[in-house]
Amino acid sequence: MLSDIKTYYTNLKQKILPNFYIGFGTIILLTSIVLIFGLTIWWLNQNSSLQHIWEPFAFDKKIPASFCEKIGISNPVRQPINTFGNIIYLIASIIIFKRSWKERHNGDTHDLNTVYSYLLALILFYVFCASTFYHASLINLAHKFDYSAVFSFSLFPVIFFLHSRWLTRNNNLSTLQKRQSFTVSFLTFLATNLFLSFLIPKGKESIAALIIILVFLGLAIVNILAKPGYPGRHYLILSVSSILIALLWFEFDKNKVLCNPGSYFQPHGLWNMFVGSSAFYFFLYINSQQKNNLKWQGRNENRINE
Repeated sequence: MLSDIKTYYTNLKQKILPNFYIGFGTIILLTSIVLIFGLTIWWLNQNSSLQHIWEPFAFDKKIPASFCEKIGISNPVRQPINTFGNIIYLIASIIIFKRSWKERHNGDTHDLNTVYSYLLALILFYVFCASTFYHASLINLAHKFDYSAVFSFSLFPVIFFLHSRWLTRNNNLSTLQKRQSFTVSFLTFLATNLFLSFLIPKGKESIAALIIILVFLGLAIVNILAKPGYPGRHYLILSVSSILIALLWFEFDKNKVLCNPGSYFQPHGLWNMFVGSSAFYFFLYINSQQKNNLKWQGRNENRINE
């Protein structure tokens, strides 16, 4: 009985925290980046010559009602805790990029999932930059970039699901046709993001983002229910669960639940952490599909190679 319990918890740990080797060098790199980022925020806010740097720019007046953290209106980093919380996106971006680079050079050079992993790493880096800019400045211009990053992150899994399903239904495509299909998919993603970022009326961005997230959740649930034994299904479940928990913390932050404006603990930080976790688990889901249906090479070309 004890052996069965041990096996169960070992399998559970493997599903939730897989044996994902990062490497000592990467750990040192990430730790250094976190420390440098935190110290940079502290130094900027201690530098008297940088005070009032954002005053010439239009302040986003909805901020006091949106976040719990106290605003240092004269500081160059007006919300230091919420700004620091964005480091999770940079960490995830570096880990995903390095893992994808390693896999690509270990033989999966024609795997479309590797291309999607690179795209996810790029999106997470953009989310880090845009959200850092926004929480540091809280100006209207940064608000546009921040929602652009939200749309990018939300649209990515939707595009992935739709493209994956289309490739599954058209599994006799040539290499060129598959590459062209990715180009179309990427351009659709880019055009949709630009439309949502700059043409959605101010104040309606959160509704648009919520709709995209609901579409993602719907597509994910369909995949979870339709393929109970499919590889990586548990990663998709964890990705969805993380997003739902993140949304809960976002609402806590917005409605001032567990709110202490001057605290180092901020609900928005947990929003960032769970969004980053969702991205990482979605990467693991993509990674688990590598030997299934998303190859650059078509069926006929594989037969020739065999």
